[in-house]
Amino acid sequence: MRDLEESLRDAVLDLADDAPLAYDLAAVARTRGRRIRQRRRAALSAFVVVMVAAVAVPYVALRREPPQRVVEPAPTVTVAPSIVPRALPEFTVKSPYRLPGGATVSMLTLPGADDSKTYVSLDRSTGRYRQLAFAYDPLGMSPDGRLFAGSTGRGKVRIFDADDRTVDTVDVRMRFDFHSKPEWSPDGSRLLLPTEEGFAVYDVATRSHRVFNRPDIRYFCPDLCYFTWLPNGREVAVAHRDEGVRRTEERADVIKSVVVYSADTGVEVRSIPMTGAPVSTDAWSPDGRSVLIQVQQPDFNTSTRIAGTDTGALRGDPITGRAMFLPDGRILTVGNRYAELLTADGVPLEEMKLPSQFDDVIVTVTRS
Repeated sequence: MRDLEESLRDAVLDLADDAPLAYDLAAVARTRGRRIRQRRRAALSAFVVVMVAAVAVPYVALRREPPQRVVEPAPTVTVAPSIVPRALPEFTVKSPYRLPGGATVSMLTLPGADDSKTYVSLDRSTGRYRQLAFAYDPLGMSPDGRLFAGSTGRGKVRIFDADDRTVDTVDVRMRFDFHSKPEWSPDGSRLLLPTEEGFAVYDVATRSHRVFNRPDIRYFCPDLCYFTWLPNGREVAVAHRDEGVRRTEERADVIKSVVVYSADTGVEVRSIPMTGAPVSTDAWSPDGRSVLIQVQQPDFNTSTRIAGTDTGALRGDPITGRAMFLPDGRILTVGNRYAELLTADGVPLEEMKLPSQFDDVIVTVTRS
């Protein structure tokens, strides 16, 4: 059997030949847009320098002052250098692939024929990557990479390990769609399962679950409807649309708030004014004061923004790529070809070029 590393490389190359379109078109478009904007800013800076020189030279030449008078030169225009991407090392299956900020690439998802998936996951016990024996989609992976959850059909959820050994099967009439998937708590002790009537919470230690019927969740769910855990591991959140705005197929739903529920009782705890949906469980800052949300425009285009969890006020510029908060409060974004490290307010700190092996591959990143 060929080495997995060679298989991964061959698979990626085959995919690149067979699939002219990138798997994550939105991320690629935003990445290309950022690079175009960088080139435009550089061109504009050069244009400013040329214009200053063009204005200063004729001004000096045309003045008819006595020879003894000296014209002071125009002040030098200093252009701040743009951030130059730093190339990251090649990917290898032999060791964990680290990203700046302490994050780790925990899984790679390769699209295949007939909507099938190939998963290459990090085995924490050996420190090596290996191909998984299943192709569930969507797939929920625990933070430590030891357990997985996927649908077996008819609303049932199978929980299993990396060797495809079944740990448990849960029948909760789970709702699977484009956005919904099993969502592990930050410490991996519990698993949230969206249902047709609300949500269920599975406890790994006791192998038991509780179902919470909340019809309001399904009724008020916007186009971007998915659950996330809050950092405390005791609460979950989901976006609610503005019920005062009539729904149509021609424009995206208007999000009014993010509603927080207790994972122990299912009771609504509070509602946060918000114009977007939290992008993942890792989208909440460690101190709970900020969250990365996906804002959807009427034409269904989306952008990721930083929002305060008190009033929902946005700050900073739109963020490209799949974004997450790191344990130290900084933000890491990962696209198909570039990763970027930002401050908590979205100010760029460092940009990194990912290895070509990640082209057209979904890169799953965990905080450690």
